[in-house]
Amino acid sequence: MDPNLPPAIADPEKWLRDQQQWAADMKERADRAQQELAANTTTLTSRDNAVTVTVNPSGVLLDLRLSPHADRMSGARLTASIMETYRKACGRGAARTVEIMSQVVGDDSEAMDFLRAALPPADEDDEQDPRRW
Repeated sequence: MDPNLPPAIADPEKWLRDQQQWAADMKERADRAQQELAANTTTLTSRDNAVTVTVNPSGVLLDLRLSPHADRMSGARLTASIMETYRKACGRGAARTVEIMSQVVGDDSEAMDFLRAALPPADEDDEQDPRRW
């Protein structure tokens, strides 16, 4: 065989096996990502312990819990605490979504650029306890 020939022509059977293996590997990564995305919820409690939110990867609010401390807060402060906690939870969920999807399509791809542009920015304010900001 001529070593200058494209692989598909030089050894079509090997090329086909390689393509089938690539497709099987991609399906396995996609199936794993689908399971991880389905389980990707973020629960976060505010620093003041008044608010706990749970969101899905799309930022849909799944749960909102107010502690007894919330009863002592002004409406404006409670609203700010809810919105801040919600925003941070969405950012963390988005960061996890990017992590999951980069395993499927690669971190440096047009698909990842598109995904990053569509998701809220990741929260940069990480502390010791990732469930609390």
